[in-house]
Amino acid sequence: MAGFFLPDNRLALVERSEIHVVDLSSGGAQAVGRDGDGPREFRYIGRAKRVPGGVLVSDVPRRRVSLISYDGEFLRSQSVLDAEFQDFFGAYPLGVHPDGRIVFRDGIAEMGRDYEGRTWNPATYVTVGDDDEPVMLAEASGNEVYFGLRRSGDVVFGHRTFEATTTDRLIIAETRRGVIAVLDWSGREVAQIPLPAGVRVPDARTVGLQLLAEQWEQFSEALRRAAASGQIPASRANPDESPVSRADFEDWPINEVAPAIDTLLTDFDARLWARDYRLPGQDSATWRVWDIDRQELLFTARMDGEDILLDAQGDLVLLRQVDELDVPRAVVTQLRAPSGES
Repeated sequence: MAGFFLPDNRLALVERSEIHVVDLSSGGAQAVGRDGDGPREFRYIGRAKRVPGGVLVSDVPRRRVSLISYDGEFLRSQSVLDAEFQDFFGAYPLGVHPDGRIVFRDGIAEMGRDYEGRTWNPATYVTVGDDDEPVMLAEASGNEVYFGLRRSGDVVFGHRTFEATTTDRLIIAETRRGVIAVLDWSGREVAQIPLPAGVRVPDARTVGLQLLAEQWEQFSEALRRAAASGQIPASRANPDESPVSRADFEDWPINEVAPAIDTLLTDFDARLWARDYRLPGQDSATWRVWDIDRQELLFTARMDGEDILLDAQGDLVLLRQVDELDVPRAVVTQLRAPSGES
């Protein structure tokens, strides 16, 4: 589920193949899109972002990006089937450039990569227009990854690169550098926001091995669900039929110090929210909220660790929560007494 506040006291909730626009004043709702292959339908919405003038949605199976107005009108759609991404399946949209081109994060495809061991999967930020030709905007270190003989994936507690956008800024947080870089749309870095220190993980090796096994099981289950719903071909639903065992991960790199943050987003008011790294078992999560233009820490907010922050506006936050029956729901609530900082 994705969700965000919209102008005129509305919000948008995105689930599978539909966008629900809710009027918070009247309680009325409008559904946009539905399951299907038509021009105003989606097979599966993988990502959705609020952008100037509308909502940007990515139909993953069809490799199509659509821009929908805040009132639910389809403004335009663009196929990226022929776009020459370095990581065709991994590239994803994150905003709209002022010239109208779609901004994507790209990388390097893992499939067929002749490499074994620990390395980096770099991040590249490109714009793509109707000509399907990616134009480089910025580069970053990306994520720490591991390629093993049997399994591959992210380094446990490894460094990562996160990104967010506003109307006039591209924000890139490289935990390896220890800063959040603020770029203009030419790709020039215009400011930096400091990150806190990394977090030392108690008994990192034991905790990391347990996480690996759990994550691999969750990944396999997610692939099976995606294949059952038609999001991906059935042939991709079982990447490795062998059972997960501790021996699979004995050589897997596990950092003893986790990166400073694990989530980054910009809210309705163009504030930057960065979540301190949440270690396994932590009951709460701490967010630091920044004024991007002034690089000023506005306040910190503590939330339940299981809640997922979708968006914020003023002192309201939009959360994704899961009830006792494992049913997800969207909740709008008020921030409780944020602690002011300078």
